[in-house]
Formats: sequence, C-alpha cells, structure tokens
Amino acid sequence: MADLLTGAHHDPSERYVSNPHPSPGETVEVSVELPAGARIAEIGLRSVRDGEGTFIEGRSEVIGSRRRWHFELPCENEIVPYRFRCVGNSGPQWLTGIGMVGHDPQDQFDFRLMTTGGPPSWVPETVWYQIFPDRFASSGAAGDLPGWAWSCDWDTPVAVGPRAMTQIYGGDLVGIAAKLDHLVELGVGGIYLTPIFPARSSHRYDATTFDRVDPLLGGDEALIGLRRACDDKGLRLIADITLNHTGDGHEWFRAARADADAVEAGFYCFADHPDSYACWFGVASLPKLDHRSNELQYRLYRGPKSVAGRFLAPPFSLDGWRVDAANMTGRDGAVDLNREVRRAVRATSDAISPERWLVAEHVHDISRDADGPGWHGWMNYSGVSRPIASWLGDPALLQTLTAGPGQDPRGGEAVARAIDEVRASIPWAFGLGSMALLGSHDTPRWRTLAASGELADVGFGLLMSLPGSPCLLYGDEIGLLGENNEQTRTPMPWDRTRWDHDLLARRRALIRLRSSSPALARGGFRWAERSADALAFIRASRTERLLVRATRDAAPPLRCPVSVMGDDAELLFGGETATSTRRVDLLEFGASGPSFAIWRLQPDIWRLQPDL
Repeated sequence: MADLLTGAHHDPSERYVSNPHPSPGETVEVSVELPAGARIAEIGLRSVRDGEGTFIEGRSEVIGSRRRWHFELPCENEIVPYRFRCVGNSGPQWLTGIGMVGHDPQDQFDFRLMTTGGPPSWVPETVWYQIFPDRFASSGAAGDLPGWAWSCDWDTPVAVGPRAMTQIYGGDLVGIAAKLDHLVELGVGGIYLTPIFPARSSHRYDATTFDRVDPLLGGDEALIGLRRACDDKGLRLIADITLNHTGDGHEWFRAARADADAVEAGFYCFADHPDSYACWFGVASLPKLDHRSNELQYRLYRGPKSVAGRFLAPPFSLDGWRVDAANMTGRDGAVDLNREVRRAVRATSDAISPERWLVAEHVHDISRDADGPGWHGWMNYSGVSRPIASWLGDPALLQTLTAGPGQDPRGGEAVARAIDEVRASIPWAFGLGSMALLGSHDTPRWRTLAASGELADVGFGLLMSLPGSPCLLYGDEIGLLGENNEQTRTPMPWDRTRWDHDLLARRRALIRLRSSSPALARGGFRWAERSADALAFIRASRTERLLVRATRDAAPPLRCPVSVMGDDAELLFGGETATSTRRVDLLEFGASGPSFAIWRLQPDIWRLQPDL
C-alpha cells in the first residue's frame, strides 16, 4: 500500500487550501503535494468559472523530500469545482476527489469549495449525543396524559408494532438537565433532541402545533431551563424540526380540512379536498406540506417570527436544527421547491446568528442539495454509517438498513470507494458540517448491528476519526441493544450496575481524543491502506498529523515510508497489541485480530524544513 502515500495528493482542507471557506471574489492558494522524486513533471489546475472551464498554471518548489505545486484559484461562484492534470511518464492523468484517474473525467467528482459560508466554527469540533426525550431521564413531574398515551413504568419493555408509538415513559427536559454531568464526563460537546413539540405519539414527528414545547416534556420553561443548564456545562443544544409534514391532528390541518377556502388549506397538498392528500410515505396521519403557500413559509421558516426563527432566538437560543425528512421537503411530483426552502431557512438562521447550524436528514445521495446557502451538512448515512456497517455488520441485520434487499456486505476496498465517492460528491465544507453516525433512533443500535463486540469497537473508532461531527445515540456508551427502531428507543437505565463500564471507559477515551484533536476535527483525509480486512488513513491539519488504522480480522502490518511518516509515532489509542516499529526506511504498524488504533505522527516535515 506504499503507493497510496507516494503519489500526488490534494484535499480541500486547511492543509492544502489557504482558506477552505473563501468569500465570494476571494482568490485562494491550493496545493498538491508529492514526493520530490515522483515521476510527475507538470501539474495544472482545471476549474469552472461562470459555467466555463478554465485552466490555471502553477509553480512548484522542493523542500526536503517533498515537492509542492501551488495555484491561485479565484472563487467567484457559489460552488468552485476544480481538479488537477498531472503529466508523468505514463502520460496525463487527472487528480480528482476520488483519486487519480487515467481518463478525461466529468466534473461530478471534482474537488469543491463553497463561497457561501462553511458550517459554524464550533461544529467540526463537536461530538453529539442524541436524546429521545421521553426515554432518557424523568423529573417525575409529568401530569395527566392525553387519551392516546399509554403510561409505562421506566422498566416496561418497549412494545412491538404500532402500540410502541403510544408508550409514554415520562422522560422530560427537566430530567435531561439533571443528568448533564453524565454527558460532561463522557466528553460530548452537544445534545441533539428529537422532536419536542406536542404530538400524538412518543416520537413526536406528527406535531399538533409548533407554537410551544410539549407540556409532557415540561413546556417552554423546561426548554429554556435546559438551554441555561447546557450553557453552564459548556454544551451545545439542537432540536428536530419537520418542514415536510405535520400530524393530522395539527391545528393547521384541522383548519384546512374544515374549510377549503381557509388559508391553511393552501398549506397541504390536497388532490381532492378534504380526504385525499399527499402524505409522508403514504402514511395518512402525516400530511405533506405545500411550500407554494407564502403564508406557510412565513409561519414555519421565513423570518425571525417563524417557528424556525423563534426557537433559534432568545430565550430558547437553540444552536441549530436537525431538519427531518429534508430530502423530501418541498418535493411533490413535478413540484420541487427544496432549493427555495433550504435557502429560506438558511437566511432565517443566518439573520439570527451565523453560528446556528442546519443539518439535514437525508439517507442517500445529497449532492444536488449541497449547492450553496442552505443546509450546512447532512446526516451522513451514505458516507459513514452504511459503509462501516457493510464492512463490520452482521449480514442478517444489514437487510434492515435500506429499502429493498438492504445493505450488502463489502470488503475494505469497496468500503473505501464508497467513502471516497460520497466525500467527492459534496463540497469539503459541507462534509465537515455534516453529522457522522453509526445509527440513530431510526436504526438498529450499533452494538447489535455489528457482527461482534470487537467489531463494534472498531466501528466506533472509525466514527470518531472520519470527517464530520460524530453523533452517538443515548445509551450506546453503556452497551444498550436494539434490533429495530422500536427496541432502539428503550429507556436509559440509570442503575449503573446494568452498565458495561469497560465499554464506557473505551468510549469515553475515544470521545475525549476526538474532542481535543485538531486533525480529527478539521484535518484532511488520505488513504494509507485499503484491503479486504484493513483500512488506514491519515488525518492532517496544519498543526497535527494522525494515522488511523482499523482491521476487522488478522491483517499483515502496514509499512509506510519514513520520508512520509517521520521517524517515529506515538500511540494515542489502541490495545496492547498495537505497535509501531522502525525498520530502516519504513515505519511498520501492526495489531492482532480486529483492532482500532490511532498514532500521532511526527510534526509536519514539510513545514519544519528550512527553505533550500
């Protein structure tokens, strides 16, 4: 695998771009790095400006054992695509976001910069903790339940089938605030709450109003109190908003069905009023919103008085929204207003504060929706959770992950290709602003999905080391299990004798490493190894370089040239079998069986060498 480290390399990170988040009209310097002895005589940069291809010549310099080519890239458009033409002994090749290719490629996998602003500055550094509010912790203050609800004791098993949606365990926002010390000790930096508005189910994606926080969760004052408690503990706080649909009990939908001439009738996609209407995946209790209505826009997401705006502003001051069903929002047959919706939501958010975060639920290819000022990122199922699961998951359970036949098992080479294609299809800043995850309240729990406990550890290590802002589901850190989304939503056990404390210690160590590492937060990405049973990559920022290696079975040691890696490496995380050994002009990295390890490499040789 040494060839992965001895060829030309570029990624749009701070290591190779003078400003990865350029302003419109700014010219940035981009660089390609390669060994000084590489058989590439000339490199040029091809970009697209105002829809037309342009070619830019660069300059090269040699420092020590490496050569860099530098280019001045004007950033005029919202999205700035570019790739590099490399001419060597074997003829011209193109360096693209998926690596070096020997044909004339389309622009689909070009590197991409955005001039519309990257994610809030704090997002890449944050590890998230997802909480299903009814199932995390209870203050004991719940009053009378509505007629649809089934009151359950904390240890009552989660039901199977539709009745599970009516189970209410009494978890609330005051209960969450009382348990924040657990999150601080774990090392996470933020909380992601699933919906908090009144509804007629425990998941609350069928909102009955957006005007207030559900009284079952403590109401508006409880959210304000949780916000203050998070501030005291140094934690961020985001919540779920649904722009695609409401519940059929929502006050808007009731008004719409009651009167075809009511303004709210224009909020929904009626085919034949009042009983035939579009809905989420054909579920009649989740009627779909029609974003052609200006009144809907202003009530829901356009402007500071909208639902989206009001909860981002004081006194609630949410740090952002996770946007449910973002891939479907504004799309109904021939009507597609998704671009207009996401830009309007972004304008509302930015007007309140550019440090508010918008992350979209999207479970497949988001490339066409990552085109400028809209979502800062997405829930990266395609580029993180599904590739990792396909490599480390139980084949029987992989069938549950996607529609149709489910997720196919894959070897490491195919997993690497999938990760590359997703990363190359979106702007670099969009990837850093995305939520990386292994699972959520909508999937099996990772420890159940993984083929073994050892492989679950390997997968969690990859989650904490791939680009993006990682998120774990409450209870993952103590070993909770669940084969489907109903079982996944089991109440958090606060009897610590039921916790897996060894697992908790391993999770805590990795989370704290991720939270303190500039390279893991903002660093570039370069493969060092891609084989059936082993994957390794380098994450490098301007101040730190790390080597990450994961194996799912016994694998030969990884041997890397000292000219690239440096003379020595410090083990930051890994089992007793993880080793690094100097052998003449190579560093050898090894471990036995399924393993995950992170080494800190020597300071960047390139930047420490004096000019020659």
